[in-house]
Amino acid sequence: MHVIDPVIRAYYHNEFPRDLRRFIPQLDLPYFGHSWQSDCGGLVKIAPEHRAKFLVCLYFTVLMDQGVYSHFQALYASFERLTRYPKFCHGLGQFQKNPRQILDSPVTLGLVSQDAVSQLIPAGMELFVSEVIDFCQRHFPELQPEVFFDKLVHDPDVQIPLLLVMSDPTLKETPVWKAYESLRATVVEKWPDIETNFGK
Repeated sequence: MHVIDPVIRAYYHNEFPRDLRRFIPQLDLPYFGHSWQSDCGGLVKIAPEHRAKFLVCLYFTVLMDQGVYSHFQALYASFERLTRYPKFCHGLGQFQKNPRQILDSPVTLGLVSQDAVSQLIPAGMELFVSEVIDFCQRHFPELQPEVFFDKLVHDPDVQIPLLLVMSDPTLKETPVWKAYESLRATVVEKWPDIETNFGK
């Protein structure tokens, strides 16, 4: 595992919680995303110079919450009480949206540049893995990080099959591809025995 970029680590621990309160003022109602594809509601409250870092951290925070919910439902109630992480959802039933849209839509709508997000993603995914390991060790030993990430890199809402990239090489330039590839590479570096079935 590489040394975590101190800039994004500092942002995540210091500025991200404050930006998240601006983005979702009512933390007792941590839902967002109902109109994400049309306006990325709330993102304009985040200073432009913070938006790329905010989106990368928001993406992996939601990804952890959705990952535990989807693959470890018996643990989710306890996890949710500890974290109260934001929920990316839509509709009265609060159905989860694909977290890829957190990175895609702001770029499409011109609220942040693709380059700014893409440049931060490798460091962001390394931070994500490091933070999950630390969280599990300190607060949530019921969840084994290796098992969690093995499930996550195979999740169809996270994994992007290589066949899609072969048919459309421009996907390699998108933040969602770089997020998956960076996460996969970080996980395999940490746990070489994880078989990612990359490209299948």
